[in-house]
Amino acid sequence: MTTINAALAHALHLLRQDMLGYLDAVEFLTSEDDTDDDTVLAVARTEVPRLVAALRGTVTAHRADHHGLCLGCPATWIDGRLGREAWPCPTIERAQRFLKDPDSIYSATPYARL
Repeated sequence: MTTINAALAHALHLLRQDMLGYLDAVEFLTSEDDTDDDTVLAVARTEVPRLVAALRGTVTAHRADHHGLCLGCPATWIDGRLGREAWPCPTIERAQRFLKDPDSIYSATPYARL
């Protein structure tokens, strides 16, 4: 199994933190009781289309090929052979679950909702 070097691991950590920070900011600005309606509307108008595009891009990339395998997932070793996940892959299954039950993300991750 290939391991990543410390610089790449740090870069990936920063990318993850940047994305989570963005989501935290959007959530905070649209859910706080003391945030005025104009702010909520402005944030929703600019950020909801970005969030929809991000999710749409993920769903579009993770689609089935003519064998029923996910084109968005990288090939990995499965039962001693190089192969891809069957569609719907875990990425699509999680996205669907979180769309239907948004609060389930907090029980599925190691951090609590702030």
